[in-house]
Amino acid sequence: MEVFWEKGFDGASCEDLLSAMKINAGSMYAAFGDKQALYEKALDLYCDRVFTGLGDILRQPGSPLEAVRSLIRTVADHMASPESKGCLIGNTIIEFGADLSPLAQMARDRVLELQAALEEKLADAKTQGELRSTSDPRELACFLVNTIQGLNVMARMKASPETIRSIARTTLAALA
Repeated sequence: MEVFWEKGFDGASCEDLLSAMKINAGSMYAAFGDKQALYEKALDLYCDRVFTGLGDILRQPGSPLEAVRSLIRTVADHMASPESKGCLIGNTIIEFGADLSPLAQMARDRVLELQAALEEKLADAKTQGELRSTSDPRELACFLVNTIQGLNVMARMKASPETIRSIARTTLAALA
């Protein structure tokens, strides 16, 4: 997972993967089949370890809007870390674009799941009077997913932590 996260699908050589897993090629192919199948497993692992945590933040009891704000702050903190490699889901989308491969579809599905969860939480916030009555939860959810993926790009280009946190502050101000 770490190799793919840092180098992407095309950038990760077989030697890189074997070295990281400390196995030989025969063992890798016996266990995973091919590089794409290994990437799928790595993407699943990433989703289980990292991406699922974002949903957990949104499921916190209390203010729906504060849960959304907490998610944005968490993403910004991760992306502002000097060790950040961005988001493997976003990196996959960037690498594969509109490709119809299972890897691209897997990544798109996860982003759409996050967007739906954000929309639901923002609708709750609107119902509870935490958002203006003119706010559109769907539009805000799209905006937030776009911002999260933009933070991913900023992290990959090694933007300063101050820049990333500034983007997050601006995003949070839009939710006021």
